[in-house]
Amino acid sequence: MTTLVYLVVSFVAALLLIPFWAELMRLVRHLEVNYRGRTIPQSMGGVYPLVFLLAAAWANRTGLISSEFLIRMMIVTVGFGVLGLVDDIWGDGSDKGFGGHFRRFFSYGQVSTGLFKAVAGFLLSLWAVAGLPGFFLLIFWRALLVALAANMLNLLDLRPGRSLKLFFLLALLYAGLVSSETGILLLFPFLLGSLVYFPTEMAERGMLGDAGANVLGGALGLTVVLTAPAMFQVALFVFLLLMNILAERVSVTQLIAKTPLLHFFDYLGIKDGDK
Repeated sequence: MTTLVYLVVSFVAALLLIPFWAELMRLVRHLEVNYRGRTIPQSMGGVYPLVFLLAAAWANRTGLISSEFLIRMMIVTVGFGVLGLVDDIWGDGSDKGFGGHFRRFFSYGQVSTGLFKAVAGFLLSLWAVAGLPGFFLLIFWRALLVALAANMLNLLDLRPGRSLKLFFLLALLYAGLVSSETGILLLFPFLLGSLVYFPTEMAERGMLGDAGANVLGGALGLTVVLTAPAMFQVALFVFLLLMNILAERVSVTQLIAKTPLLHFFDYLGIKDGDK
């Protein structure tokens, strides 16, 4: 019964908060022109920290999830949410990826919001994994895994549903291969929130934004660090590292367009007339 209420709280919170957040973004004129020229609410992923905090309050009150894990997830969720929102509002989008932000800093001495988010995001990741068993380099590696996961989903957030689909895929692989009840419970607010939000994203009535993509990636990465066996963590780290390096060197959108299977999944859920 406790678990059922936890799921209901997550689902109802997402159901109520997503339309509210969309109207709030319109009210404050936080809008973005998407790749097809449509002006839509930005930073819709800003609802994820709110959904998680409501679900976490119940989980903590009932002892469903340990307070330690909830606090660590709160650091990632709220921290990455705020950093992403800052980048959504004030970032100019002229530099992409870690390389672009660091080149801008070393060439012109300018600290972009993206560079600030990258550094602050890694420090947040360190904070979230601090105190876990292991020597310093292991803690550093865990933090890097969380940060890479957040950045990977952020890099993909260029087309409707792209980041959400990768999040669903990786979460499904995690659930199937790890089968950690605690880990699945940690992910449920983000999974249910994403399922509720998915039709809005695919209909181009809202944009996930850095505020959402970073949170989903960070939450997934931290869940893996906290609950998955070492081999799964290593496999995910290698995948994320290679994907981040690839995204620095080539256009992900062009790569997807040239790969039939990736192109199929990229447009899955989008009406034929909208492709």
